[in-house]
Amino acid sequence: MTQSPVTLFNAWLRKYGGLPAESADAALGASVVLRFQADDLLFSAGERPDHLYFIQSGLLRFFYLTDDGKEFNKNFVAAGSVVTSLSTFLSGVPSPFFTQALEETVTIALPMKFVREQVEADIYWERLLSRSVAMLALKKEQREASFLLQDAGARYEAFLADFSDLAPRLPQYQIASYLGITPVALSRIRARRGKHRAS
Repeated sequence: MTQSPVTLFNAWLRKYGGLPAESADAALGASVVLRFQADDLLFSAGERPDHLYFIQSGLLRFFYLTDDGKEFNKNFVAAGSVVTSLSTFLSGVPSPFFTQALEETVTIALPMKFVREQVEADIYWERLLSRSVAMLALKKEQREASFLLQDAGARYEAFLADFSDLAPRLPQYQIASYLGITPVALSRIRARRGKHRAS
């Protein structure tokens, strides 16, 4: 029997989040299931999202948009991840990036106001937030080091290692945008990689 999105969210809060049953149940009472179609935006740059989204199923990307219309992918996330603008959550400033569904996506939306209140009052929520912020800071540091120290080929290998489950679901132009290269450059990297593996 297939579990409902809310049931799976409850399990995530208790297993990964470390919340006791009472705290997890309170979160469920404040949440709502939201569904997004491919290409829908959960929130845009310049907005202050007022929810955190637990991804039950589907695939999302975070991306920046330059003044001249160029897109640069920041990250990809799938089921089991929590999505929001950390800048908005921590400081109340607008999100600097867009969040878009790449596939039909089911989320559990939890109001930021509720989460802020829980962090202030509940040590388990405080620990969950601290752990999540630390993980995001580590990923940001690793990505910065990759762009500064690795060439495009090495960045692609790192991408395949980090996103092994997601890579087959992503168009090549989306991967190229994440790597900071053109789709043509990515095609050349993939061709060289294929020849090397065949030899």
